[in-house]
Amino acid sequence: MLVMTATRLPQDDLFDDAAGYDSDIGVRFADGLTTIERRQATVLYNMFNELWGLCIVVGDPGTGKDTFGNWLAYSIKRYFPWKRIWRDEKPRRLFGTYAGLFNDEVIVKELAKMREVAKTASATRVDEVLEKAADDWVSSHGVVLLQNSLIYLTEFWRYCSRREPHSPMNKTMGGIHKEKRHLDALIVGTTQMVSDLDRKTCLPWVDWRVTCTHSRTNKTGFTFFIEKVKYDKRLDLLFSASRPLAIPVDAGKPRSFMDDGRIVIRRPDYKPETEEERVVLAALKIGVDTYDRLVELLETEGDMSEPEVLDTLKELRFGKSNGRLKWVVDYACYFGLFNSKSAPQMQTSIKIDN
Repeated sequence: MLVMTATRLPQDDLFDDAAGYDSDIGVRFADGLTTIERRQATVLYNMFNELWGLCIVVGDPGTGKDTFGNWLAYSIKRYFPWKRIWRDEKPRRLFGTYAGLFNDEVIVKELAKMREVAKTASATRVDEVLEKAADDWVSSHGVVLLQNSLIYLTEFWRYCSRREPHSPMNKTMGGIHKEKRHLDALIVGTTQMVSDLDRKTCLPWVDWRVTCTHSRTNKTGFTFFIEKVKYDKRLDLLFSASRPLAIPVDAGKPRSFMDDGRIVIRRPDYKPETEEERVVLAALKIGVDTYDRLVELLETEGDMSEPEVLDTLKELRFGKSNGRLKWVVDYACYFGLFNSKSAPQMQTSIKIDN
């Protein structure tokens, strides 16, 4: 008769005491955040499932898709500095440090290997072979590269194009989407039309949809509607799975936490066109060079409210005179993070001084 005996382990070896999900309860912030900023960081953390998943950003040209992507990437970089930021386009210097570029040019060697592997496969197995090659890359090199990151991709349809279902990049992104939880990666991609995205490698993995709108009354204002979504394969549609959360962002407002927070006069010889411009420029010339101090001074010592100060600053920065951009003052704002053809206030020839 076979007798089985149990081997007793030392008590310390019976349990897994390594850091895990229980020790991750709560939100880790960057040091030095204000109470309001910690609340904002908590909202982002909870909204985006502890900062992993797939989010697509949709909207017509000029509605703020790039603004949202840069606002979110910068906010996560600032609130959660342990999250690595990958981008597919170079930002302005104002954006600060980031992990590097992630696009088809950066991983071209890996894609070339996938193409070579696919060449040896029969026509009926190309899809299967490419998909395995992509999965193998994601589970090896991809883990090292993309672990614990935010990946922000503009023109997302180029990476997950429905018209190119057999492309190595499409398969690579499919592998990343499938492993997003294990990679602890938040992928954010912008596109004008959801129908451009691949129905196998992309749409089934989408967790959130952000719809961007441009304010009719505020030229530098946008509202982003964020909602959880589910993909219906039969109807080939994304359906809302939650009530949309509206986040307003003024991309032209000075941000004291960016760069040194200073407002700089670029054209000291400029002749003010309104009394408000004269008052604001006079305050700047005596050394009141941050937004908070400027508002405090003009509210207590003058008769301008904060909205009036903000409107005047934006007019001096983004307004036009005789068909030309005024650009009398310069300051750090979300528009300064990137070079956008979509933003009507920005021109591609403008360079932001830092």
